[in-house]
Amino acid sequence: MAQNQPSSGSAARWGPLFGSHARDWAETWEGPDGWGTTVYEHVLGRAEIGPGKKVLDCGCGAGRFARMAADRGARVAGIDAAQQLVAIAAKRVPGGDFRTGDLEALPWPDDAVDVATGFSSFQFADDKIRALIEAGRVSRDLVVVVIPARVPESGIAAVFKPLFPLFPPEALESMKHSGMFALSQPGELDDLLAATGLVVHDDDEVDCRVRFDDTDTAVRALIGAGPTQLAIHRSGAHTVAQAMHEALTPFIEPGGRVTLPAWFRAVIARTENER
Repeated sequence: MAQNQPSSGSAARWGPLFGSHARDWAETWEGPDGWGTTVYEHVLGRAEIGPGKKVLDCGCGAGRFARMAADRGARVAGIDAAQQLVAIAAKRVPGGDFRTGDLEALPWPDDAVDVATGFSSFQFADDKIRALIEAGRVSRDLVVVVIPARVPESGIAAVFKPLFPLFPPEALESMKHSGMFALSQPGELDDLLAATGLVVHDDDEVDCRVRFDDTDTAVRALIGAGPTQLAIHRSGAHTVAQAMHEALTPFIEPGGRVTLPAWFRAVIARTENER
């Protein structure tokens, strides 16, 4: 089931960008060998997600994590800014409750789920404190926050850095506050969690390498990422794709497979409701 809610702020801005290549995103980043499988499995185990648990994935994308949680017997729900991705998630998990909307205004009542997760999503919210408070409000037990770690060593960061001249300058400045690495500086997430009353229960770094069968697939995936659309709007798809091919060269392995080193910080916090 998929429902659409009015979006505003960061959701209204990012939704159309991430939704513009929804199928590419679903088949690459959230395919069987997608970026998050390792960290998804880590969270499923550490948060003890299984039969009887209710899970809400904030920034659910195309529903890859929701599908994995459902396969363990959990009842799942999800929300995302991109209507096109939500539609794919609803098809992947027919019994799930998927909605388009804002992380800062979750359309579920208090204590609606046992676990609220956010995989590389909360950093895109304009009001991150509000988004985390909302996650804590709807969850009676745990809130899971996963963000990129070791940014200087990240292959994703290394690929995007040469593309910066192709972005509008104002977009680069905006993404420091609302973007993939907006919570990755030391202490930023810790300060937010403290401000929301969430108490850290588990804090791990997960090696989550991103692998693609070949360079063309990697470029297809990277083109499908919401931020890339900002560069395309300014510099054109051909120019951006060519720059990506060049930036990916150091990560091509014998045989043509592309592997981007990546690490993600996975924080599991307890809500005031649970305590």
